[in-house]
This record gives sequence, structure tokens and C-alpha cells, in this order.
Amino acid sequence: MYRVLAWLIVAPLYALSLLPLRVHYFFSDIIAWLLRDVFRYRRGVIETNLKGAFPQMPAAEREQTIRQYYKSISDVAVESVWALTRSGRYIRRRGFYNVEPAGARLMCETYASAPSVMVLLAHTGNWELASDVPYYMDNSTFGSDDMTVVYQTLHSPLSEQLFKLMRRARLSKEESLVPSHKILRFMLTNRGSKRIYFLLSDQYPYGGAAVTNKFLGLDTDWVDGGEAIARKLHLPVLYVYLDRIKRGEYVIKVSQICSDASATAKGEVMDAYAALLQKDIAARPYNWLWSHRRWKNLWPYNCNKNGK
Repeated sequence: MYRVLAWLIVAPLYALSLLPLRVHYFFSDIIAWLLRDVFRYRRGVIETNLKGAFPQMPAAEREQTIRQYYKSISDVAVESVWALTRSGRYIRRRGFYNVEPAGARLMCETYASAPSVMVLLAHTGNWELASDVPYYMDNSTFGSDDMTVVYQTLHSPLSEQLFKLMRRARLSKEESLVPSHKILRFMLTNRGSKRIYFLLSDQYPYGGAAVTNKFLGLDTDWVDGGEAIARKLHLPVLYVYLDRIKRGEYVIKVSQICSDASATAKGEVMDAYAALLQKDIAARPYNWLWSHRRWKNLWPYNCNKNGK
């Protein structure tokens, strides 16, 4: 039943996606205004997060960052709809997403020389389109069939079905999208098959934290599933940052965290990941998902359940 309902919702989005990107950006401007000024969507959460992470940021600069943030997340939403009927190759040709040449070489060389690769990334840029990374590079040593995106299962069955339908528009096979609670078994079962795993690693650890460190000046808990699996299976770990250059232009930047996670101590990979992400957020503060309650277990929010 939920799958049918999800299709009824997604089908009109496929029709809407056929509109030119400039029309989608027109919609985005309206959505951003509604979220910011009418509904004040999670305004309390966003402001409290920014105050905690950047206590020295002047009020005027914080307000500008908030305005940029609403515009950014609205763009992510409409761009993801627009991309439903566009191929990764088209997105690359349009100059929408590219990979820095040095990063492309690093990713390809790492993949070629390793049994598999663990990639840790965050909710930056348009993370919904990161699964097309093979199409954003020249002479990639891996294709979309070699990629697996790891995701956290959603509590709502309808939202889960919607998420899968939207994501699988960009992924070629069933094994290209695996829930986090099944990923270890999946990787052990497919240990003989070289793959590159993409894992969003900046979510709040609802099941309990395994690693805690300083991030943006705050004590922060992390889910360490990517690190733990990489250590167990002797995998290299890469960090990917999705940089928003301007509206409609993103660049993927790649850094190496380690060549073999089994040679690292527990928490070392996540410490390096946090340091790299912190540096990127500081350079472009609005380019991160400030509307999630990242530190709710560590300091109180002066807002109600709706984030106001």
C-alpha cells in the first residue's frame, strides 16, 4: 500500500522534473521564502546550532548565513526533482557537478588498488546527487554498478518508500542502495566483489555514540559504522566534500583519511573526518544541514518541538 501511495506522489514529480532548471529555481525562491518568513521552518534549531558552533559570529552575519541556508536547502529540493529525468552524463555536461581532477585521480587510484573503498561524506552541497559521481569524472575506474549508497532507514513507511523511489531514479541496481543496519552483512556477503561505499556520516547517533570528539567547538557524538567496518575489512577511507560554488554549480573534493583503516586506532578515522568537515563548514557555513538537531544530547535547545 505504501509503495502505491509513494508512486502516486512521485509520478507528478517526474512530470515536474521535465521543466527547465531555471523554472525550478523560481520555485526554489518561493519555497525558501515560505520556509524562512512564513513557516519559519526549524528557525530555532538553525539559530541555536549556529550560535553554538560559531559563538563569535556577529548577529548580522548569522542572519545572512541563515538566509543563505534556506536558499541552499530549497535549491537541493528542486534540483533533486529536476534531476529525476536527467542522466549523470547530462548533469556533468551542463557543468552542474564536477569532480576536482586531483580528487578524481585519488578516488580512481584508491579504488583500483583496494579490495573496496569506504567514502565518508556529509550533508553538504546537493548530497542527493552524489551517487552519480562516476559520471562526473573522466576515465573513471568504476561505474554506477560498482557503487553502494548506505542510508538510515526512515521511521515512516511512506517516507521510506518515497526515499527509495527518489534515490533509485539515480541508482542502477537493488544493491546500489542498502540500509545501514544491513550494510555489514551485505559487505561480508559481497567481500569478493570490489565496490565503493558512500556513507553519510554526520547524522545524530540515535542508537548510541561510539566515538565522541570536539567538532565546531562542541562535544559531538558520532556513529562510527563506516569506520568500524573499514577497520574490520582493511579498507581505505576517503572523505568527500560537496562544495557549492554558486547556484547550479557544485564541485566534489576528495581527501584521503587513511589507506588502511585496520592500521588506525578506534576513533582516529572519525576524528580525521570531523576535522576535515569542520574546516569546510567554517569556509562556507551555509553549506551544511543546520536544521537537524545534531547536538541535542549535549546542550539544550531554546525552542519547542517544531524548532521555533
